Parts: sequence; structure tokens; C-alpha cells
Amino acid sequence: MTTLSPAGQRPAFRHLLVVYNPTAGARRQRRLQLFLEELARAGCRYELFATTQRGDAETAASTAGDRGFDLIVAAGGDGTLNEVVNGLAMARRKLPVAFMPLGTANVLAAEIRLSCAPRKVAKAVLEGRLRTIRLGEAQGRYFVLMASVGADAAVVHGLDLDLKRRLGKLAYGLEACRRALSYGFPSLEVIVDGVPYTARMVVACKARCYGGPFRAAPDADLCGEMLHAVLLERAGAWSMLRYGLALGLGRLGRLPDVRIVPGRRIVINGPAGTPVQADGDPLGLLPVEISVSGLVVDLVVPETGEGALMHDQAGQQRQEQDA
Repeated sequence: MTTLSPAGQRPAFRHLLVVYNPTAGARRQRRLQLFLEELARAGCRYELFATTQRGDAETAASTAGDRGFDLIVAAGGDGTLNEVVNGLAMARRKLPVAFMPLGTANVLAAEIRLSCAPRKVAKAVLEGRLRTIRLGEAQGRYFVLMASVGADAAVVHGLDLDLKRRLGKLAYGLEACRRALSYGFPSLEVIVDGVPYTARMVVACKARCYGGPFRAAPDADLCGEMLHAVLLERAGAWSMLRYGLALGLGRLGRLPDVRIVPGRRIVINGPAGTPVQADGDPLGLLPVEISVSGLVVDLVVPETGEGALMHDQAGQQRQEQDA
């Protein structure tokens, strides 16, 4: 059972389910082992669940509450976290979730200012706090960070997973270069809370960060009840390069052909077969409706991450007051 401090914010977890991908390289396996050793020294009991195929993490999470666990640790990438969250949603269980970053981009870690160092992740689990985040929803599934349509979704759909395991971020770069030369950049019809727009790529953000530590939607808020639709309006490989450079420099939203539109419901239509992705994993094809879900998840965040999320909430409240 999870116990709380008198302040009601700092949990003490004692029985953890750690869901991880055993095909990760030796370096990542070593980081996971160091993390587990820290937990054991603190008196935590844990059970390892090794995934073998897509959907395994979801299945494990859906039954974790019935097996007496008081925390699920998603040890992997953002896709592993996505599966865990969907498993909890499927079972309608409100079990807290922590993240041990072992993936390629680790967007959530950047978002909540969580170090990838094993001892610091263990410290966050042992001494961090819970923040309630609201999930997005698309194609009948839930996401934590973002869902998108366009060139990046095409990269996700076309990515060779074996190459990804061997090369990490470089595999994304190679696939992006290949797609930039062959992708048609179709025109997308986008409706945000009833208002129509057109774009060549759309990212519906719950998080500020995208592709790692890069901020695509500076006012987005994991805890809030709004999405931020990042609309990229121009087509072509050169435009995608411009957008990528601007993202890396923190200037994406300043480009004249980029709009960032807040809303609760985003409907996207376009040519049949246009791919959709969420949290870095394939999520079907157009058309798609993306919205803010009524479901929430309690996420373990480090002290610094809690401060970041609280800052986001304060900013959101100021925006609502100004409106």
C-alpha cells in the first residue's frame, strides 16, 4: 500500500513493478541494474517484467493493481510509458507511474527535468512527489506527450526497429532524410475547437518538449486541460529543415509560417493513408480526432520537475485570467 507524508504529497513506495525491454543494449541494461540496486538498498521490493513484443507493457500494467503493486516503473522509452498508461486506462486503475529513461528521445524526462542517471532516477522514485497529469486521446488510445500527423508520423511508421536499437537517434535521422525526399507533404484540413486551418504537418502537444529537450509548444502543460496544436504550413524538404533548425534553436513558434493554437478538440482530415503517431509510436491513419481525455495519471516527478509543472500551471491560470 502507498503511504503519504503528512503533507499528502510525497509517497513511500514499497512494492514496484518494473516493466522493461530486455533487447536494450548492454549500457542501458547496466543503467537499469544500478537503478534497481538503489531501490533494493532503500528497502523496496520489485518485480521485473520483460516485454517481448508490442502490447506486453500494456498487459502487465492492466493487471498490476490486482497483484498488489503500488507503483509501476516504465523502464524504457516514451513508447513504453505510453503502453503502461494505456494498460492502466484499460483496467481503469489509478496506480502511480514512474519513468526510468532508457529510450532514444526520452521526451518525458526532458519535460519533467528528470535526469537519466540511475541514482538520480531512484532518488526521484524514493523522494519525489506525485503530480496528476491529464492524458490526451486519439484513435481510441491515450497519449502523454503528443500526437501528430505529417512527415514525423511518416518517419515513425517507416522506422526500422532493429536499426533503431542499433543506432538510436541516428536511425531517426536517416529515416527522416529518406522521407524528406519521398514524402508528398499533403495538405491537411485541421479544425481546432471549430475553427478551420490548413497545414502540412500538425503536432497536438500535451507537453512542451518534442523530439527530446526541444520546446515546440512553450505554453503546453501536462497537468492542464488544453492541447496546443502546432501547425506547420509549408511543404517540402527545405521547409522541414527550417522547422527542425528553428525547433533546435527554440524559435519554432516565431516563424511566420508556424501557428500554435490552443484547444480541447482537434480534427484532422487529409488523403487516405496519411499516418498518425502518438508518443513516438504508430497510431493508424487519417482521419483522426485528438482531444483532452477525462482520464488522469499520477506521475512521480523529481523536486525540480514538480517545480516546472507547478510553473506551467501558474502560467496556464494567468492565460485564463487574461482571456
